[in-house]
Order: sequence, then C-alpha cells, then structure tokens
Amino acid sequence: MIEKDLFIHPLEEILLQEMIHTVVFDEDVMYHYKNYTEKMRKPDLLGKTVKVTKHQFPELYHIAERISDLLGMAAPCMYVYEDFYYGVESKGVNEPWIEISAKTVTDFTKAEMTFLLGRELCDIYLKHNYYNTMINELLEVLENSSLLPMSQQLATHWKMIMYKWSRVAYYTSDCFGYLICNSMEASINAIKKSILNNCFLAENMNLQEYIKQGEEIHLLDDDVLNFTKLDEIVPYGPFRIKNLLSYAASSRGVRALIEMHYEEGK
Repeated sequence: MIEKDLFIHPLEEILLQEMIHTVVFDEDVMYHYKNYTEKMRKPDLLGKTVKVTKHQFPELYHIAERISDLLGMAAPCMYVYEDFYYGVESKGVNEPWIEISAKTVTDFTKAEMTFLLGRELCDIYLKHNYYNTMINELLEVLENSSLLPMSQQLATHWKMIMYKWSRVAYYTSDCFGYLICNSMEASINAIKKSILNNCFLAENMNLQEYIKQGEEIHLLDDDVLNFTKLDEIVPYGPFRIKNLLSYAASSRGVRALIEMHYEEGK
C-alpha cells in the first residue's frame, strides 16, 4: 500500500482532532446504531437488492477485490438496488457495506466505477464512514431533542465543525479514487455525473466554465451566504474538480501515482 500521506488531505487529521476534542460524541448513540439501526438494515439488503458476487455483477466484484487487496483489507459486501439517482455509498460501522444504484452501474464506464468504488473503499479504510455515521446520528439526536437547553444552537455549532472535516475527507477520497482508476478524465466524469445525476448535462458541460462557477461561489460573501456554504457536508462540484486537478499536478500526486503503479505491478 502506498503511503497514506501521499493522498490524505493535509488538513484532514487536524480537522479530525478538532472535531473529536470539540464535539461530545455520545457512545450511547453509536451503541444504538451498531446494535439496532445497522442490524435492522441487513434483512432489507438481502431481500430487496442484488448482492455483488463472482456470479452477479462480477466486474464490480473484481474491481472491489483488487482495490481492497491494495488497501490490505477484506472487500466489503456490495448491494445493487433500483433507483432513479446515481449513487455509490459506503454504510455501516461494525461490518461496513457499499450500496450501488443500478442506474450508476448502467451509465458509468468501468473506469468511472473504479473511481467511485475506490473512494468508498478509501472511506471504509480511513474510517470516514464511521465518523460520518457518528455525525448523522448525533445531529439527529440534537435536532429532535427538546430536553437539552440550547440544543439547536449547539447542533448548528457542532455541525459547522463536523461538516468542515467531512468536506476535506471528501477531497481525500477523491484523490484516492483518481489514483486507483488512473484516469483524470474518468475521475472528473464520475464526479460530474454523480453531482448532476444526468449524463446529458455532464457531457455538455464546459469544464473551464464549470470551474469558474466555483470562483463565483467564493465571491458570495455575507452572513447568510457564508452560512449556506458552510452548511454543506459534501464540497461543491467545482471545488472537487479543482482540488483533484491541483493534486494530480502536484509532486505529491505524481509520486503517489508512480507508487500506485509499482504496488499494482507487484
């Protein structure tokens, strides 16, 4: 496995520690998720989706096996479900799994699927999915609580801290997905399709103009606009693409790609 420092965003660990030391994570909340919410999902996964195996969606199976082998971990179970939206998402804490919409399998190329699976397996490997689950569970408790004084204000404050980490963690996973699929074109296409949920829009986008939209976002500057920008758990599309292009052109990104080729060639 290549050195993690070659693809992990430089701010990720700093923001993670800030989040851990600022936010009070309640273990009772995670206990409930692990022992009830997660377990309750399993029968539905087996009864309402198609499990990825050597004989069902074998291409996805082998992609995940290859990436998991590089990460030095067992490949998680994967399930394909019917939906109108694109989606590849890692879930679960005790035994993480990946849910994939059938529309994604139909409309994305092998290289694009490799990028998406790579970033989700990276999330599992680096425990992004664990912390994201903790964030979602904690916010749900706070936002539904009428017993805790100032719970809404506390939820808003903590959410800003947690979402900042989440956006940076997203950049990390994008970089790993790019290294795994070894194609900037496929990586960007996968990001565009996932965000827009429409192949026509993605194919007719002018990339330079789209990235300029990110510059326009930076110019939006007042209390309401800044709050809206901070209230995003996932980075805006133009920011993701710009960050990935910058990473690929950096000495760190070039070295990571060389090392990834070496690891795969062993």
